[in-house]
Amino acid sequence: MANLNVSFGGYSSQGIKFENQDAFAAWQGEGQQLRDKGAVVAIADGVSACSKAKEAATTVVNNFIFDYMQTPPSWSVSRSVGKILTSLNRWCHGQFDYAVGGSSQMLTTFSSLVFKSTTGFLMHVGDTRVHRFQHGQLELLTNDHTAKQRANFVLTRAIGLDAKLDVDFTSFALQPGELYVLTSDGVHSFLSNKQLKTLLADSQDLEAAARKIVQAALDAGSDDNVSCLLARVESLPAVDVHELSAHGDHLVIPPALEVGQKLEGYRVLEQVFNGTRSSLYKVLDEQSGTVYGLKTPTEKFEDDTTFLRGFLREEWVGKSLDSPHIMKVLPRRENTQYYYHVCEYIEGQSLRQWIIDNPSPSIDTVRRIVKQIIVALRTFQRNDMVHRDIKPENVMITTHGEVKLIDFGTVLVKSLLETGEQTHEDYPVGSVNYIAPEFLIQNHSDFRTDMFSLGVIVYEMLSGALPYKPFKYKDYIPESANEFHYQSIKQYRPDLPAWIDICLKKATQPEQQKRFNALSEFEAALDNPKDIVATEKRPPLIERNPVLLWQWVSAILLVIVLLQTWLLSR
Repeated sequence: MANLNVSFGGYSSQGIKFENQDAFAAWQGEGQQLRDKGAVVAIADGVSACSKAKEAATTVVNNFIFDYMQTPPSWSVSRSVGKILTSLNRWCHGQFDYAVGGSSQMLTTFSSLVFKSTTGFLMHVGDTRVHRFQHGQLELLTNDHTAKQRANFVLTRAIGLDAKLDVDFTSFALQPGELYVLTSDGVHSFLSNKQLKTLLADSQDLEAAARKIVQAALDAGSDDNVSCLLARVESLPAVDVHELSAHGDHLVIPPALEVGQKLEGYRVLEQVFNGTRSSLYKVLDEQSGTVYGLKTPTEKFEDDTTFLRGFLREEWVGKSLDSPHIMKVLPRRENTQYYYHVCEYIEGQSLRQWIIDNPSPSIDTVRRIVKQIIVALRTFQRNDMVHRDIKPENVMITTHGEVKLIDFGTVLVKSLLETGEQTHEDYPVGSVNYIAPEFLIQNHSDFRTDMFSLGVIVYEMLSGALPYKPFKYKDYIPESANEFHYQSIKQYRPDLPAWIDICLKKATQPEQQKRFNALSEFEAALDNPKDIVATEKRPPLIERNPVLLWQWVSAILLVIVLLQTWLLSR
């Protein structure tokens, strides 16, 4: 099976200047790192009017690639590069040299391409350029961020120029044989597209081709540093390069297990759960003497590659996350023959059973549980994941009162979504009574989607009821969020304070943008009721009671009509 393979070649010259203030670099991972991170090329052109122009270009290019390599594999490219470039911009913007001026002395343009799976990602700020060359055609992929002042062009955007960085970010499908051309303005300001196409026509040796382009720019009278970096897509992987493609074809679903039976050294002590999609067993690892949970898919899905891919992804998610409030998933045996997960065994009860056993809990008791769930959800958020199936059945409470979030089968991993290793479902996953409207209607989800589900859970923990009446049909999908009508929790628990209602109504707002801006804000609102009451503005009458508003309007209009009639009759 083909893998992603990108070849590189580049050349740079200081030209007629006293030093070279351009920089470029290229990197390609290997093995799992290649699948997780792909390949990266970057070019920068330091602003020569600054005293640290060379340092700016070199620092940004090298640190961008190094830091990108270190980001978690679950992070999307957009999140990874966004955080890295924001940090680099903040650093450069703060580098002053008051001997030569009272502004930052580390300014640089920047353009970069990330090749990941079958997708290309382009980041650009300034006037370095990226072209795509294929089948004799040269296509410009970037726009110069410049403005004309008198006879010269000045940069309107650059790393280090402003406290806030605005970066052009685009993604596109890759094709084998494409050649990407990254140049500093010392090259493309002196060579026409026609000249570039001629020079690229014979580019089997990328190093030699880059050197020819640089020399041609110098021969054309370039008075700047001149740099050219070439990257060619030699081969691409299959759309799905995840574990299922790597070795999933060699795995089989184990048969249903009975107490006492063994699976690769794990002896079954108890069958905890047996459903239509999966089974969970309490097992003893006879090598270590440790008790674990062991989850297997049912044989019903042996020909369902989408389900099995999700099963393997669930294991990958569990191994990627590290939180005391998220169930741990351990690596399977080496050279395993079967589909299964090994996870920590949680002694305790589900939150569903806890709700049944505690029909009218105190706010403080609920708060202690919710805080632990929020810790888990923030771990998902930091790793660019959305759980998407937060419900009482997927929250476990240990015998010591510790809360753990389980079941990762519906987790959205944005890094896998952007490369096609995970696809959007044709219909929303999860339990309908806990699904946020934007996920149910638009199939869109982020951390606020999980916040909505958590708000529903908190409402149910306190009242035993749901904040929104279930729709008449189980598979009904509403047309808009306007079909969701919040029910005050006071009708079920009149003893609860009004601020609880305000807090839960905000957390479960049908319109996503009206919820809390962060999970920490939801947590703070549960801790500091005065703050939520003070900041929550009373909605206008048309939102609180539209019927009453129109009754008032009608009454006023009637008075006006009667008054006019009386005046005319006189």
